[in-house]
Amino acid sequence: MQLPNDPRRLPAETLNRDSLLSPWWLSGEPLARQHDRLMCDNALEIPWDQSTAGELSDEHRARVARVWRARTRAEYLAVSTFEYLSVDMVAAGAPPDILSFCHQAAIDEIRHTEMCLRMTQIYEGETVTPAPDLSGMANDPELPKLHQAITNSMLLNCVVETFACTILAIVLEQTTDPTANAVYKRILSDEIGHARLGWAFLRWGIDTGGDSVIKACSDKVDFVVKSAANVVDAPRPKEEIPDVLRAHGMMHPSEERVIFSDCVREVLAPGFTGLGIDVGNVVDDYGAEWVARPIAELDPNEKEEWQAL
Repeated sequence: MQLPNDPRRLPAETLNRDSLLSPWWLSGEPLARQHDRLMCDNALEIPWDQSTAGELSDEHRARVARVWRARTRAEYLAVSTFEYLSVDMVAAGAPPDILSFCHQAAIDEIRHTEMCLRMTQIYEGETVTPAPDLSGMANDPELPKLHQAITNSMLLNCVVETFACTILAIVLEQTTDPTANAVYKRILSDEIGHARLGWAFLRWGIDTGGDSVIKACSDKVDFVVKSAANVVDAPRPKEEIPDVLRAHGMMHPSEERVIFSDCVREVLAPGFTGLGIDVGNVVDDYGAEWVARPIAELDPNEKEEWQAL
């Protein structure tokens, strides 16, 4: 029996379309109102009409649009990544607060995807949708389920999301475009929660599994940090970033390297060590010598999109 006042069953046409992040991407089914509630839960207001993208040259707008396209792909893939992680966590017997936080993170990534689509549309002038794709996570059948879940969470939450927080915090300081600043601020507020999820799950896992979990984590520190470093190291355009583009949130790859190195030394290594995990030589491995390595360049005219954190 259909309940006429059930907001989940109201047609999308009854919604204020301006409140939707990427209305062109919706299914057309009567789910839009409930979806809107999920996307706007505790949301910071985004001043979409205050973007200064129109003041940029065509070349600069295209450069910023390309970054938002890459971010759209990364955020869309992250939806499946968190769902994979939730399966690992259930297999490991994770408690409900950990699980609910993990599923909330997947919903956050849908919101981020929609915001990145909207930003791409602002700079590119066309409505786009993300290409179908699926992420993958390590799955070693020889590992105990708890060790598998902890390893994947170390990579995704403790390393990647913690590093994303440091990058976004610095980008926010230089981003003066009102729309971009608000979008980055909203994404950062979510990413902080995603990083907290990893460190909380790691603490719970150690309390649950004891020394065997600590040893398993120590064995995987180099792997999880290197996996994130490979993204920072990936080929990408390395043209200079003028101030006008910094105001729209762009950053040079060489700066990301410095921030990653600082994050390993000042956040990740102390965090793991504080939990009794041996980090080996990870600080030296991503020190000054690694930062100074030549950046692999992606031809700016190539169509392929590089990975964005």
